[in-house]
Amino acid sequence: MIDALEQIEPNMPVEVNTRRGGLNLRVPATVRAVSPEWRLGGFGIRFASLAAGDALEVPQASGPVYLKVITGEVDNGGGRAFPPAGAVTTTRMTDAVVRARRNALLCFISDPADNPQSITDMQQLTLQGALDAHCRWQTFAEKFGAFTDVFDGLEAHMIPGFHLLDTAGAEIAYVHFWTTGKGVDVSTHNHSQTPSEHAPAFAEVHLVLRNGTGGGGMYVCDAPGAAERVRTPIQAGEEHGPFFRFDAATGRPLLRDNGAVDYPWHGWQGGTSDAVGEVYDLVAAFEISPAYARV
Repeated sequence: MIDALEQIEPNMPVEVNTRRGGLNLRVPATVRAVSPEWRLGGFGIRFASLAAGDALEVPQASGPVYLKVITGEVDNGGGRAFPPAGAVTTTRMTDAVVRARRNALLCFISDPADNPQSITDMQQLTLQGALDAHCRWQTFAEKFGAFTDVFDGLEAHMIPGFHLLDTAGAEIAYVHFWTTGKGVDVSTHNHSQTPSEHAPAFAEVHLVLRNGTGGGGMYVCDAPGAAERVRTPIQAGEEHGPFFRFDAATGRPLLRDNGAVDYPWHGWQGGTSDAVGEVYDLVAAFEISPAYARV
């Protein structure tokens, strides 16, 4: 008999991350573990750790469920943490059961049929669940204002998220969420700063939950301010392949001399619309530790 995700009692400990903000989730090495559920507006968010061969039933009667593989491999969809480089693929589950081919850490995001298809006010995205007082939205300007003024006046927000930790307390991945308004460019960057305790290196992938105008997407370019950008629109339920450079033989991210993951210049550019009022892109960022990231 295969257990249904919604019927499993949570057994993944949750605590406050006092150093970087957000919440810690302790992930066991070899046994099944499931987190509590959080609600981000109408979206449901839950994490699960499965051993090889283990399976879960994931009900989808109320609407789509997006399956994000963080580590390991499953029999469903693309089955791995990253689509091929340059690709955009759906994460929407089409099977009722997810089965781990290898030990796997997964994120399930439900998107019920009655969930609004447009986000026009940040009040629609209040987070509710265990220790939710430690996860509140702030603007990019509030978050990074001590370091740069590039975000001043931009309609862009982020919320502290979930630090998934292994049995030794090392971070497997950090999962958080951000929004951008119409036309917002949240800066051209390459993550080249020297990693630190408060800003570790990571290999990222983004899962889009709402594309406000339909035109928002990731881009790469030669340098900040470059006249040309290669832009990749990403729609609700889709994720992109790696923008970082990696070893084709091992799938491991390539690192700069200072330990940072080697990225080209890239960023997110919101789309535009003549419609009156604001409409937001909503993106889930999965920042996977280089020790755990495999393409």
